[in-house]
Amino acid sequence: MEAEAAQLAHVRQFVEEIAREAHLDRERMFDLKVAVCEACANALEHACNQSAFLEVCAYLDEERLTFVVTDRGVFRRARASRGPVLRRGLGLPLMVALMDEVVFARTPEGGTQVSLSVALPPAKITPENA
Repeated sequence: MEAEAAQLAHVRQFVEEIAREAHLDRERMFDLKVAVCEACANALEHACNQSAFLEVCAYLDEERLTFVVTDRGVFRRARASRGPVLRRGLGLPLMVALMDEVVFARTPEGGTQVSLSVALPPAKITPENA
């Protein structure tokens, strides 16, 4: 997608569609939307002044749902702040608090990739899938 804040509405819709497909409840769906959009907002603010595109992908398997946000900006390792928090800088702690797993990595091109995963509830056995 184009690296513009206006695109975040499309990201929320994409996350919601995939979360429904994975049979997540509303609370978990909300957590995913917040975390994925926060990762996108961070990329827009910190990396996309050097890149015009942001990629958001979803991977679904039997045990987990993972969204991967990739930018093509300059990778900077996440750092914890030791000073007072001043109305900013809460995106990373928020992502970690809402997700079961958050992984930050450098892409081969030098950008940043953020993987956000949630464990899926066990499948219910019904007469149709027994």
